[in-house]
Amino acid sequence: MDYQAFLRQLESNTLPASEFTHQAHLYAAWAYRRQYPAAEAAVRCARALSRYAMAQGAAQKYHHTITMSLLSILYHRAQQSPDMVADWPVFLAQCDDVLQDARAVLLAYYSEDRLNQDASRRAFVPPDRMPLPIACLSH
Repeated sequence: MDYQAFLRQLESNTLPASEFTHQAHLYAAWAYRRQYPAAEAAVRCARALSRYAMAQGAAQKYHHTITMSLLSILYHRAQQSPDMVADWPVFLAQCDDVLQDARAVLLAYYSEDRLNQDASRRAFVPPDRMPLPIACLSH
C-alpha cells in the first residue's frame, strides 16, 4: 500500500488490526519520516500509534518509552544514511535488527527493569545503560 494511504488509514483508525504487524509499525515510522523532519515525524508517529491502539481497544499495548526510543534509533540511522528516507526497502534493510528483535536493540540502552516500569509505558523515561542517539529529534 502507498505510504500516504497507509497513514490515512492509520490516522483514521480504519487500518485493520490484523494488518498492523511489527513491520507495519516500522512502515509507519518510515512514512512519517518521509513526510516530516525527524522531530515532527516522531511526535506524529507516536500520537498516531497511541490513538490507533486506543481505538482498537488495546491502549495497554502502547508503550511510550519503547516507541520514542525506537524512533530515535531509526531516525538517527536515517540521518546517517539519507537514502533510507526515500526508499522503504533500504530503510527496512538498514533496520533488520529492529524488525527481527526490537527489544534486543532496546536492551543495549535500557535494563528490563526500566522498560517494565509503568512510568515508562505512559511517558518517556531516559535509558539507564547508555544514551540514545536523540540529536536527530532536536532539529
